[in-house]
Amino acid sequence: MISRWGGKPLWKGEKTKRNKKEKTMGFAVFHPEKGSGTGGGIGHHIDRTPGHEHTYPHIDPSRKSENINYPLKNGMHELSLPEGIKKRIEEGYTGKKSIRKDAVKFLSMVFTGTHEDMTQLAANPQKFKDWQKANYQFICKEFGKDNILRFSLHMDEKTPHIHAIVVPLTQDGRLSAKEIMGNKKNLSERQDRYAIQMEPFGLSRGVVGSKARHTGEGWYIAQQKEAQESQNKASLPTLTLMDRVMPHKYESAVKSTVNALQNEVLDIKLENRRRADQVKVAQEAKTKVESQAVFHKEAIQDIARQFMQSGKEGLNFNSSFALLSAPKAIKEAAHEIFRDEVNKFAQVRLKPIAQGKYNEFHNLHERKFSKEEYKVFQKQDDPESHQKIAAASNNLFHQEIEKKWGVAISPGSKFFEGLKGKAIRFVKEISQITHQHIRTQLGLDPPQKRRGMSL
Repeated sequence: MISRWGGKPLWKGEKTKRNKKEKTMGFAVFHPEKGSGTGGGIGHHIDRTPGHEHTYPHIDPSRKSENINYPLKNGMHELSLPEGIKKRIEEGYTGKKSIRKDAVKFLSMVFTGTHEDMTQLAANPQKFKDWQKANYQFICKEFGKDNILRFSLHMDEKTPHIHAIVVPLTQDGRLSAKEIMGNKKNLSERQDRYAIQMEPFGLSRGVVGSKARHTGEGWYIAQQKEAQESQNKASLPTLTLMDRVMPHKYESAVKSTVNALQNEVLDIKLENRRRADQVKVAQEAKTKVESQAVFHKEAIQDIARQFMQSGKEGLNFNSSFALLSAPKAIKEAAHEIFRDEVNKFAQVRLKPIAQGKYNEFHNLHERKFSKEEYKVFQKQDDPESHQKIAAASNNLFHQEIEKKWGVAISPGSKFFEGLKGKAIRFVKEISQITHQHIRTQLGLDPPQKRRGMSL
């Protein structure tokens, strides 16, 4: 039984050339489903098992030889799918509970794309081979190489596509399709990752979050299936004498023809919608670039104007000018660089300053505690003292900033408060290490509880 789930590119050690994106891109389709049965039906369909032609009634027998059932290192491709599922679970399952009969034992996935784009892709042998490798690499990374039971290319149906079967075993040996597939957000993020892998092949993600029923990957798979079932019924059937006697058969044939035509219309609408969305995105990007270009041009003109007005003495372009007097674009860039530099400086200087202020506040320089003195120290070293030490450390650090860059950070700003919070964290860390050090010296901690912390 199979029920629906919503749903760099290569073999190990190889690299692929990333082609430039086409002006218009088709959809990349990744459609996973969960299976709780033996997998016999989908296995016969993928393997084209003789005697089970009812599982693949719409193939072109003349192209059956173009299909590829890729060999897997674990040899699972040589077993029937039910045997492979059973063997992989026996090898990899480490759970103590017996597996429920209705548990999801395998995931069935289809990888393809818009029919027109897949047809063009298949016409380029090297690029088509790279597409297959990219899909294999994606499956290995997302679901684990050892869990793959089938990786098969089908060329004998309307649109080239890949079938993959994996067993949803976690790294710690549990059988959990829920954990492997994740929630709605995880499924969407996996679709995003797949779309990124497909970009070099001219395939993109569908309209994310669209409520239109014709924009989802699941709908597209259904439409492909209906199109396959109706591909030879695009013309109105001839009304024969038998049809007059048994009109219900003729009615059924007409409905199939209408269904095929409707599918073609929906495909055209989908393509037009996709192209319209791409044009909209391109126009928005163009507008943004043009706006940024105007902004940067004005900033450069402002700088040039200030240089012209500076006279013979020239312009002293120091940090004070960059942060206080520069045009908006330069000022914003300078602020960002300044914040980064101060944060780097804090990693080097703020903690040593906090250590010195902590030692000074508690008079810890070369001091040895008795147990009674340590009890007093414990009472004194409270959150209120931490706040005082952090404030003193922060003030001293800001003095060093002003001396180094000639700029003072505004008290109460988010950046100021962020440094203040960092100082408090450093003081708490120093306090924890100091207490552990003293307790170790006094023998107050049992040996098994002592941590290797040092000043």
